[in-house]
Amino acid sequence: MARGRFDQASSHVQWMIIRNNSSFLHKQKLGTLTKEPNNLKNRNSFRLNGLVHPKVVGVENATKGKGVVFTTGSTKNIRKPTKRFRKVELTKDSRRTLTSIRRTIRKQRYRKDLKMAALRRASALLRGQRLALTTPTTATTGKRSGKTTAATTTTTKAS
Repeated sequence: MARGRFDQASSHVQWMIIRNNSSFLHKQKLGTLTKEPNNLKNRNSFRLNGLVHPKVVGVENATKGKGVVFTTGSTKNIRKPTKRFRKVELTKDSRRTLTSIRRTIRKQRYRKDLKMAALRRASALLRGQRLALTTPTTATTGKRSGKTTAATTTTTKAS
């Protein structure tokens, strides 16, 4: 038989095999989570799985701590693990990073169902990087945070 596209089992068959038995699974009372690469919401579901689909989308932190790495999977090189994933490091500001992710998914018609999940994950990673750079100020430790500072307690006693 000639080797072709159908050498590998379908994604549905692969999912039936790994859905309950995988080294990435973390079973809890509230549900099963997974730590596999290219799973945008870390849920154990067929749609979000990053192992069984020929086309995958992934967003992760950049190694230097600034920006994100946007990963797409190639269907042409599905049997060549080193060439399968195309990783692009996006280190510009958050607006340009999110626009680039949005355009790549929309214009190349690449897993449109994962567009919002990819944008939300990238946004959360960028927000976390931005908050890590800033230091806490007195504005963040005011009345609403529930913490009272020494300056606020002395002003209330004096009045």
